[in-house]
Amino acid sequence: MTQKLTDKITAEFKRNLKDILEQRKGMTNPKRLSIEAGLGETAVRDILQNKSASPKLDTVQKIAKALNIPLYRLMPSLIDQSYEELETLREENRLLKEASDQSFASMDDLRKAAKERSKRK
Repeated sequence: MTQKLTDKITAEFKRNLKDILEQRKGMTNPKRLSIEAGLGETAVRDILQNKSASPKLDTVQKIAKALNIPLYRLMPSLIDQSYEELETLREENRLLKEASDQSFASMDDLRKAAKERSKRK
């Protein structure tokens, strides 16, 4: 997965990562976290010092896994975006179902009308 994060989500990720590392001071440092995540030794430091403009999503996932936390703890706005996208898909699905139901109703009406015509002949 090579998808890069948006600027807003990148900033959120960096802020939350800093907070988590601060809370775990002494237990987790950037170099150790980088190694545990299977990244280069300076990867986390580079992210925190803005030397890495926008980390790839798979990098963030590796960091979350190494920290033993769910991805949404680092980027909660991803959840919000997912809910918005899901709500949009649900609305599109509802509209398609409605249109489909109307089409089937029209087809049933056409069949009934055809049967009536054939009975009259």
